[in-house]
Amino acid sequence: MSLNKRIKEFRKYLGLTQAEFGRRIGIVQGHLTGIESGKKNVTQKTLKVICATYSVSEEWLRTGNGEMIAQNPDKRAIRIIKFFNELSSEFQDYMLLQLQSLLELQKKQTAPPAVHKKKLPDKK
Repeated sequence: MSLNKRIKEFRKYLGLTQAEFGRRIGIVQGHLTGIESGKKNVTQKTLKVICATYSVSEEWLRTGNGEMIAQNPDKRAIRIIKFFNELSSEFQDYMLLQLQSLLELQKKQTAPPAVHKKKLPDKK
């Protein structure tokens, strides 16, 4: 299987449309269609962005060897990505605004605010 086909397989594994997947890595749907069909080459930059954005193993994308998900990814980041992908576009935008607000708050103080220790349910 080619790199292009593995990108398509991975996108489908995440349950994302071409438009959603492409938007998050900074390319338009038409370009991603070309990549997935093999009509366009994957640049080194695009490959690195895909790996960084989605915690997918570069080795797996390039060769098909190893695990699809990068070794030792932060499990919290993967959970966030999965939750994020389940949200509608409007709620995704809202979540991004909230994260931005948290980052701004973090810059202003050294200790995190007291939060409730409510455990989120594991995704099945």
